[in-house]
Amino acid sequence: MTKRRMQQLDLFGGFEPPAPPPPSAPIKMGRSEPLVWVAEVWLLREYDASEASILRHLTLRKGLNVLWAPPTPEDVENRLGDGQITGHTAGKTTFCRMLRYLLGEQRFGTTRAQEKIREALPEGWVVATIVVGDERWIVGRPFGLGLHPFAARGLSFAEALAERGRGGYQDFLADIRRVVMEPVPVKELPHQREPIAWEHVLPWLTRDQESRFAGLVEWRDPSSESESPRLVLDDRHVVLRALCALMSDEESEAQRRYEDLALEKQGLEERAPRLADRAAEDRRRLARLLGVEDDTNDAGPLFAARFRETVTRRKASLAAAEEALAAQALEVEQAEGAAQQAAEACGARVEALREAEARREEAKRPSEKKREADEGTPAPLPMRAGLCSVPLDVAMAKGCPLAASHPAAAPMTREGKKALAEAVMEAKRTLAEARAAQKEAAAEHTRRRSALSAEEKRIARERASIEEVERLYDYMTAAEREADANTERLAVVTDEVKASSERQAALRREQEEAEARISERFRDVVRALLGDHVEARVEVKGRRLELRVEDRGERDGAAMQTIKLLAFDLAAMKLSMDGHGQLPGLLVHDGPREADMDGRIYERLFLYARHLEESANGSLAFQYVVTTTAPPPKEMQKEPYLLFPLLDASKPEGRLLKMDL
Repeated sequence: MTKRRMQQLDLFGGFEPPAPPPPSAPIKMGRSEPLVWVAEVWLLREYDASEASILRHLTLRKGLNVLWAPPTPEDVENRLGDGQITGHTAGKTTFCRMLRYLLGEQRFGTTRAQEKIREALPEGWVVATIVVGDERWIVGRPFGLGLHPFAARGLSFAEALAERGRGGYQDFLADIRRVVMEPVPVKELPHQREPIAWEHVLPWLTRDQESRFAGLVEWRDPSSESESPRLVLDDRHVVLRALCALMSDEESEAQRRYEDLALEKQGLEERAPRLADRAAEDRRRLARLLGVEDDTNDAGPLFAARFRETVTRRKASLAAAEEALAAQALEVEQAEGAAQQAAEACGARVEALREAEARREEAKRPSEKKREADEGTPAPLPMRAGLCSVPLDVAMAKGCPLAASHPAAAPMTREGKKALAEAVMEAKRTLAEARAAQKEAAAEHTRRRSALSAEEKRIARERASIEEVERLYDYMTAAEREADANTERLAVVTDEVKASSERQAALRREQEEAEARISERFRDVVRALLGDHVEARVEVKGRRLELRVEDRGERDGAAMQTIKLLAFDLAAMKLSMDGHGQLPGLLVHDGPREADMDGRIYERLFLYARHLEESANGSLAFQYVVTTTAPPPKEMQKEPYLLFPLLDASKPEGRLLKMDL
């Protein structure tokens, strides 16, 4: 560690930051190795291990690795129109994208960048040695389309390419998930409702250069076209908290349970008035049908008692009417019989009248015959069924024994004629009486039949009305039961929401020790960068992390925002080195210096990384990759910290891919 003390004033103004702790006071490490780190990277023109195919071969190490593209030296005269570029567009971000690509990201650049690389290197590959746990993998991914990545365990670079392996890449990713993700105490993201995965962690470990360190969980900017999973803000904070041991599955489950209960409570509250209104409307309709007053104070058991009393009374009346209807139907049947009998009696009277009139006609025949004889015109006998058509006098003249025995053959006395006349009159009278009786019987039958039909219709209407009332009562009681069940469930859910909130609070209290650990590391990094008098802490607010830096009041601003994010990432890495959390120990910062960040503070970022190496006492449990245009401290502009060769955009061979794209 350098003994030089930095005297320059920075954006806080006028304080001398302390030197990092001396290496003589080693910090106890919880890990001896990073969970994941990159040992070597090859950029190939084509799938071949020969020297002619290798564009670049970079060797990385555990600890600090600086990929530097130096700017134009300050002592070179600056002139208008001098467009020489050295540090920018040299390939620093492309290198970071290649690391991300190897570690599982879908793309190695923006659409335009990929097109240019594929045009220049259609058969190109990026290959790396990546250590996962205690396994060394050779991993390769192509630039061109239509080719598949490969990964081989335990082989050298040349051996892996010689086998022309075309598989194993998913096994490599599965190994990362096993080593890094399986021990994570949170198994599922509460909002996305999907397992927390390596693909969710990688964006944090390798922040987009395009994101400009704008926010704690702003890891991927849309302009980078990374196609990384898009998580909601709260789930990105869950990733941070899960890997920093700031939450557990129990808290995640409690959070999810709370959200489910809160959503259910909201639904119950919204349904309650609708259910109550429906039950009230059904009760009002029922009251109208029953002909009773709708009194809200009389709802519930009292209304039910009134309903049962009214319906029971109406059903009893209906039963009595149906019983009376049977007797009435019998009376109609009897009236119908009487009408039939009256009709038959009337028919008999008609026949009797005919016979009387026939006898009277027969009694008149002798005088008519005499008159006919006097007039010389015989009178024909009337044709009657069953009688001889021969005139009586002819028959008697011929000696017909039947004619001699016929009553008309004997002369009719006055008394006989009178008796026949009276007989005809009596027959007419009795016929008139019979017809009157028949008419009266028919009218009675019609009246009784009409009354029976009217009663049947009335009973049918009453039965339908009772059925409608009972059906509506069922609707009303079902609505009331649903409303009551909703109210009861709402009370239960309200209690459960309260209990869930209290449980979350208890779990958060249990995490206070974990918060204290990350805050302590964060404060150490911030003080190493800004000075011992600065206060810094990490706070968990609700479900999110907030970073606080105070120096005579809270400090913020673009440069301070970047400093806080860098300090947090380093604090999380230090936490994992100490054996807390599941950050794999790999961290990539692509061009972290913001334009208005003080250069001395930026240098301390590298000094702090070197301090971590020295205090680790040889057990380097992290790999920190920084790309930069601004120079690192002079004593670190050499091996083992720098990656060689240095990048230089002023000439094609100085760029990462040794060509202008």
